[in-house]
Amino acid sequence: MGHEALMTAAVKERVVGECEGWLRAGLSIEPCDRAGAEAAVVARYRAHGLSAPETVVWMDSPLGGALASWVLRHGFEHRVDGRLFTDADAGPPRQLAPEFAEQVERQLREQLAPGAGGHARPMLAGPFGDALVDAQKALVEALGAPLRDMLSVAWDKGESGAYELNEEMENALRWQAKPNDVLSEFGLLVYKDLLANLRGPIPARIVRPEVDRGDVITPPPPPSREELHLWEQFGGALDSWSYAEDLIHWRCMLYAAGLPASPALDAEQDVLFRVGRWWPLEGAAVLTERPVVLRYEEPDPGEVDPTDVLIRYADGYQLEA
Repeated sequence: MGHEALMTAAVKERVVGECEGWLRAGLSIEPCDRAGAEAAVVARYRAHGLSAPETVVWMDSPLGGALASWVLRHGFEHRVDGRLFTDADAGPPRQLAPEFAEQVERQLREQLAPGAGGHARPMLAGPFGDALVDAQKALVEALGAPLRDMLSVAWDKGESGAYELNEEMENALRWQAKPNDVLSEFGLLVYKDLLANLRGPIPARIVRPEVDRGDVITPPPPPSREELHLWEQFGGALDSWSYAEDLIHWRCMLYAAGLPASPALDAEQDVLFRVGRWWPLEGAAVLTERPVVLRYEEPDPGEVDPTDVLIRYADGYQLEA
């Protein structure tokens, strides 16, 4: 019997319930419960073996949050004087309207302690840190290697492994296409806006990496220099639109395999569902509110892209497609 048999009716019901929660969180325009969100952030840090962040900042939009994370990451709190974001030489590599820049600086300055800053706060390791690696290791130990079988080598040999359950979980999530299609569109819009409005030139030290062939026939293209620059300056952000599906996948994989839940992954998801977007840094966290307007019109029959998307935030930041 292959491990795909672990994808029971109870597991499928769990996947459906998780995706419904993801959709509710991703489509919410309700103000965040800030106290609850900050408590979830503390729990997330502690689940990863880290001290609670000393500095927590709330901003109204992903753009405001990106700017705040840039300030905290570089230790520029002492330079938030009303001119930092509009200084073409000292400001962030992002095109900003003067009124918006002044508004964000004022909002940030009101939340910073006097005399704060002066030291960098690096972003924490990639999404979910070691918790995801630990979960995947546990699955391989319990079910056998490989975890993925993209070229069907193990399948052709008749070898059982964690890949069987992994593929079945991917299929189950694919059936929940609406959350994925709708919410990923929102996350992609924010990313494209930040990328499109980067202020150049890109530093010469940033070099595009070679293609990673891995174990796939057609590997994805490596990130561009612009994408690498965006990550360096504003990267590390997490939101339910872009990352909840991965969390649901691996948390449900552990459940299906009969393995203990991962407190760290559970804590990650709890934060994502309580905020609009957030940046975990060493000793600090930047949290953003949800949109105040979120509109999405289904594409016409035969069309792929939505016909009308509008995302608006309380600080005036707005995205349309």
